[in-house]
Amino acid sequence: MIKLTVEQIKLAEQLLITVMKKEPCVEYKELGDRVEPIIHHRQVPRNIGVISELCFELGLPFLSAKVITKGRDVAGSGFYKLYVEYFPEAKKLTPREVFKEECKKIREFTEWYKLADYLKIDIDLPRPTTKVDNDVKLSIRILPMSKAEFPRWSIEDVQNNYFLGRLINNQNGMYYFKKYGMDVNEGSLVLFQFDNLIIATAELLSIDRFDTPVDGENYGVYRFDVNSVKVFQSITLAEINRIDNNITVFSQSKQKIDSQFLDKISNLIKSKQIPILPDELPRQYNGKIIEGAKRQIVVNAYERSYKARKACIEHYGFICVVCGFDFAKVYGEEFEGIIHVHHVKPLSEIHESYEVNPIKDLRPVCPNCHSALHSKIDGRFYDIDELKSKIVGGLQKG
Repeated sequence: MIKLTVEQIKLAEQLLITVMKKEPCVEYKELGDRVEPIIHHRQVPRNIGVISELCFELGLPFLSAKVITKGRDVAGSGFYKLYVEYFPEAKKLTPREVFKEECKKIREFTEWYKLADYLKIDIDLPRPTTKVDNDVKLSIRILPMSKAEFPRWSIEDVQNNYFLGRLINNQNGMYYFKKYGMDVNEGSLVLFQFDNLIIATAELLSIDRFDTPVDGENYGVYRFDVNSVKVFQSITLAEINRIDNNITVFSQSKQKIDSQFLDKISNLIKSKQIPILPDELPRQYNGKIIEGAKRQIVVNAYERSYKARKACIEHYGFICVVCGFDFAKVYGEEFEGIIHVHHVKPLSEIHESYEVNPIKDLRPVCPNCHSALHSKIDGRFYDIDELKSKIVGGLQKG
């Protein structure tokens, strides 16, 4: 964590005072003159830049956006340069647009006490009340993920291998963070942002902060309910913005979505979700992977691919093509959409250059039929038509 000098702490205190008093922007010279001893206005930009770097580490807006050049109503060029260094996607915006957006975030932000507490500044800033704590279960936060932690991973890799794999099975829902972390209590809905898209969600159980960084870089850990982890078709900024128009850019800051939109966010996630059940992976026979590990892993990937699953289900629907089982009809509409997807192409025909055809190669099947399709009986596998015949034959005998 960045350590500020005495002069920088004094400047940060004056900037926090402007926040507390809801003052408009302040000029470089005016800010320098408020400090004792006075700081020359040419020394102010460099120092407030360091303050903004600390703000980034604490998950706060860039406070230096409040400081403008005399005779102008926009922050200096140094602010824009620093901002796009941390948020490269902001390069598509003009310096004035970035400045206005950050000033808006500063006005609406309610956790400036974090900076004051970190710097041990005694200032009367708003803090969470008991009511906020009671409502925290309705809190919605966007948690950016670093692509550096998942080099060359696709979105589907992160969804399948990390969220549905490592996070649940190896880490027991523990997600380590390298900086300050979010300040929210249990029950918060966390939206995971990766590659400028929302790709997963989970419910936060707790946050543990370490006195000494683990492995020299992890300052704490989020603990998520593994039963609440969901992955889905990626959600775009435009889709989030249509629900909460205060979210205008995906950045590396941990943004809040107004809790009044919880139902809309939940409905959006539901509309994007194609459920994958724990038993959906092809069964093993006598503890051994069937017909060769490499080809079997390829089939697993096709059956779990969201794009392929979506195309298959849009074409065939959610009813099992083998036995006709319909989850929604049997268990109720809240179970609509639960279905497995089976890859029908023989393993012997799959090569490295193979590309799945969702309509030709995939079919929706219920868990029981999926298990039967992947079971080797008397030295052979049964295909869909053969299983259908067995069901019909069994009914006729009955």
